[in-house]
Amino acid sequence: MLKEEQNFQCAYTEIHIDPENSHVDHFRKQSLFPKSVFEWNNLLASCNNEYYGAKFKDNNIKRKEDYQCLVNPVKEDPRRYFKYSITGDMLANEENGKGQFTIDSFNLNDYALVEQRKIVASHVKAMCKQFSLEEVIVLIGSFESFIRAIYADLKNIEDSIKD
Repeated sequence: MLKEEQNFQCAYTEIHIDPENSHVDHFRKQSLFPKSVFEWNNLLASCNNEYYGAKFKDNNIKRKEDYQCLVNPVKEDPRRYFKYSITGDMLANEENGKGQFTIDSFNLNDYALVEQRKIVASHVKAMCKQFSLEEVIVLIGSFESFIRAIYADLKNIEDSIKD
Protein backbone atom coordinates (compact mmCIF):
# COMPACT_ATOMS: atom_id res chain seq x y z
CA MET A 1 0.00 0.00 0.00
CA LEU A 2 2.80 2.41 0.90
CA LYS A 3 4.63 1.80 -2.36
CA GLU A 4 1.49 2.42 -4.36
CA GLU A 5 0.72 5.56 -2.33
CA GLN A 6 4.25 6.81 -3.09
CA ASN A 7 4.09 5.94 -6.82
CA PHE A 8 6.70 3.21 -6.25
CA GLN A 9 9.31 5.81 -5.35
CA CYS A 10 11.45 5.87 -2.24
CA ALA A 11 10.02 8.47 0.14
CA TYR A 12 13.42 10.09 0.55
CA THR A 13 15.44 9.61 -2.64
CA GLU A 14 12.57 9.19 -5.13
CA ILE A 15 14.34 6.33 -6.88
CA HIS A 16 12.07 3.59 -8.22
CA ILE A 17 11.57 0.82 -5.68
CA ASP A 18 10.35 -2.71 -6.09
CA PRO A 19 9.42 -5.32 -3.45
CA GLU A 20 12.84 -7.01 -3.56
CA ASN A 21 14.74 -3.76 -3.02
CA SER A 22 12.74 -1.88 -0.41
CA HIS A 23 11.56 -1.85 3.17
CA VAL A 24 9.12 -0.05 5.42
CA ASP A 25 10.98 2.70 7.22
CA HIS A 26 9.92 4.26 10.48
CA PHE A 27 10.64 7.93 9.84
CA ARG A 28 11.10 8.37 13.56
CA LYS A 29 13.35 5.51 14.60
CA GLN A 30 11.62 2.79 16.62
CA SER A 31 14.28 2.73 19.32
CA LEU A 32 13.89 6.47 19.98
CA PHE A 33 10.11 6.70 19.49
CA PRO A 34 8.62 3.35 20.55
CA LYS A 35 5.07 4.77 20.72
CA SER A 36 5.23 5.69 17.01
CA VAL A 37 5.95 2.18 15.75
CA PHE A 38 2.45 1.58 14.36
CA GLU A 39 1.50 5.13 13.39
CA TRP A 40 0.65 5.23 9.68
CA ASN A 41 2.21 8.69 9.27
CA ASN A 42 5.50 7.29 10.56
CA LEU A 43 5.71 4.51 7.95
CA LEU A 44 7.31 5.15 4.58
CA ALA A 45 8.48 2.90 1.77
CA SER A 46 12.20 3.29 1.27
CA CYS A 47 15.00 1.88 -0.83
CA ASN A 48 17.51 -0.51 0.72
CA ASN A 49 20.79 1.33 0.45
CA GLU A 50 23.39 1.79 3.15
CA TYR A 51 24.85 4.93 1.53
CA TYR A 52 21.69 7.06 1.27
CA GLY A 53 18.05 7.14 2.27
CA ALA A 54 16.45 5.66 5.39
CA LYS A 55 19.27 3.29 6.33
CA PHE A 56 21.80 6.11 6.14
CA LYS A 57 19.53 8.27 8.33
CA ASP A 58 19.05 5.50 10.88
CA ASN A 59 22.79 4.92 11.12
CA ASN A 60 23.55 8.60 11.64
CA ILE A 61 20.66 10.17 13.58
CA LYS A 62 21.15 9.21 17.21
CA ARG A 63 19.22 11.86 19.17
CA LYS A 64 15.47 12.49 19.42
CA GLU A 65 16.07 16.24 19.05
CA ASP A 66 17.54 15.76 15.57
CA TYR A 67 14.15 14.69 14.22
CA GLN A 68 12.87 18.24 14.71
CA CYS A 69 15.54 19.34 12.21
CA LEU A 70 14.45 16.85 9.51
CA VAL A 71 11.88 17.58 6.83
CA ASN A 72 9.09 15.05 7.32
CA PRO A 73 7.74 14.26 3.82
CA VAL A 74 4.40 13.16 5.28
CA LYS A 75 3.72 16.30 7.28
CA GLU A 76 5.63 19.00 5.36
CA ASP A 77 5.85 20.06 1.74
CA PRO A 78 9.44 19.25 0.71
CA ARG A 79 9.27 21.90 -2.04
CA ARG A 80 9.51 24.53 0.71
CA TYR A 81 12.90 23.17 1.67
CA PHE A 82 14.54 21.85 -1.50
CA LYS A 83 15.36 22.88 -5.02
CA TYR A 84 17.41 21.14 -7.70
CA SER A 85 20.24 21.98 -9.99
CA ILE A 86 20.00 20.76 -13.56
CA THR A 87 23.31 19.00 -12.84
CA GLY A 88 21.50 16.67 -10.42
CA ASP A 89 22.39 18.29 -7.12
CA MET A 90 19.76 18.76 -4.44
CA LEU A 91 19.96 22.16 -2.77
CA ALA A 92 18.52 23.65 0.39
CA ASN A 93 15.84 26.21 -0.39
CA GLU A 94 15.50 28.02 2.96
CA GLU A 95 17.44 29.83 5.61
CA ASN A 96 16.74 27.85 8.80
CA GLY A 97 18.97 24.89 7.93
CA LYS A 98 16.27 22.21 7.99
CA GLY A 99 16.65 21.49 4.27
CA GLN A 100 20.43 21.15 4.42
CA PHE A 101 20.26 19.03 7.59
CA THR A 102 17.83 16.69 5.80
CA ILE A 103 19.99 16.50 2.68
CA ASP A 104 22.99 15.61 4.84
CA SER A 105 21.10 13.22 7.13
CA PHE A 106 19.79 11.14 4.22
CA ASN A 107 22.90 11.75 2.07
CA LEU A 108 20.68 12.92 -0.77
CA ASN A 109 23.64 14.21 -2.76
CA ASP A 110 25.40 10.88 -2.77
CA TYR A 111 27.36 10.52 -6.02
CA ALA A 112 25.11 7.68 -7.25
CA LEU A 113 21.93 9.74 -6.72
CA VAL A 114 23.39 12.85 -8.39
CA GLU A 115 24.49 10.75 -11.37
CA GLN A 116 21.04 9.17 -11.66
CA ARG A 117 19.41 12.62 -11.58
CA LYS A 118 21.83 13.80 -14.33
CA ILE A 119 20.70 10.90 -16.51
CA VAL A 120 17.06 11.74 -15.79
CA ALA A 121 17.76 15.37 -16.75
CA SER A 122 19.08 14.28 -20.14
CA HIS A 123 15.99 12.13 -20.68
CA VAL A 124 13.69 14.97 -19.64
CA LYS A 125 15.49 17.30 -22.04
CA ALA A 126 14.92 14.89 -24.91
CA MET A 127 11.33 14.08 -23.93
CA CYS A 128 10.04 17.58 -23.16
CA LYS A 129 9.75 18.29 -26.90
CA GLN A 130 7.14 15.56 -27.29
CA PHE A 131 5.55 14.93 -23.91
CA SER A 132 3.77 16.88 -21.20
CA LEU A 133 5.22 17.09 -17.72
CA GLU A 134 2.81 14.46 -16.38
CA GLU A 135 3.63 12.10 -19.25
CA VAL A 136 7.37 12.48 -18.61
CA ILE A 137 6.89 11.70 -14.91
CA VAL A 138 4.96 8.52 -15.73
CA LEU A 139 7.41 7.44 -18.43
CA ILE A 140 10.51 7.92 -16.27
CA GLY A 141 8.93 6.58 -13.07
CA SER A 142 11.38 8.05 -10.58
CA PHE A 143 12.68 11.40 -9.28
CA GLU A 144 9.28 13.07 -9.62
CA SER A 145 10.22 16.20 -7.64
CA PHE A 146 13.42 16.61 -9.64
CA ILE A 147 11.51 16.30 -12.93
CA ARG A 148 8.90 18.82 -11.79
CA ALA A 149 11.67 21.23 -10.80
CA ILE A 150 13.64 21.07 -14.07
CA TYR A 151 11.01 20.38 -16.73
CA ALA A 152 10.04 24.00 -17.44
CA ASP A 153 13.65 25.15 -17.58
CA LEU A 154 14.61 22.38 -19.99
CA LYS A 155 11.52 22.99 -22.12
CA ASN A 156 12.35 26.71 -22.30
CA ILE A 157 15.92 25.87 -23.36
CA GLU A 158 14.62 23.53 -26.06
CA ASP A 159 12.08 26.11 -27.26
CA SER A 160 14.73 28.84 -27.44
CA ILE A 161 16.96 26.56 -29.51
CA LYS A 162 14.10 26.11 -31.99
CA ASP A 163 13.61 29.88 -32.31
